[in-house]
Amino acid sequence: MRRIPVVLLVVLLTCFLLTGCGVKDKIEQKVGEKIVEKVVEKAVGDENTKIDIDGEKITVEGKDGESISFGGSEWPDIDYIPEFKKGEIISSVNDGQGNIMVIFEKVEQKDFEDYIDDIKKDFSNETNEMEVEEYLLFEGKNDQGELVAIQYFKNDDSLTIIGNREG
Repeated sequence: MRRIPVVLLVVLLTCFLLTGCGVKDKIEQKVGEKIVEKVVEKAVGDENTKIDIDGEKITVEGKDGESISFGGSEWPDIDYIPEFKKGEIISSVNDGQGNIMVIFEKVEQKDFEDYIDDIKKDFSNETNEMEVEEYLLFEGKNDQGELVAIQYFKNDDSLTIIGNREG
């Protein structure tokens, strides 16, 4: 009689261990999120700071409502820089005030050049262009004083777009 409960317990534990990997991963993820939240709260010095970790995207919101998000793979919600639709976004930072940085990979140089041709129409003030062996850069301001800086790295086909709305 005693063998049945022991065998049943072993079977149940084995099933739990086999199916529990997903549960274990979720628990580890939640614990990791809580640790990150506490570290950020300590660094900011405000326990009212809200941290939202959603997959690869992290959003930090202060008590005054200002927020910054980073990570993720989507074009930020801005209206003054046209979306670059080529390549793959590997990181996106948005401070909620229109200041952004988006990093792409798998971008062809021709796609960068075509995008710059379009950007130059709106960002034609205080322009700066630079080309060195492995690096291309365009910077310019629009009539509202908003700045865009676009950097293309030939050696790894990566692109960085930085937008600054402080103007």
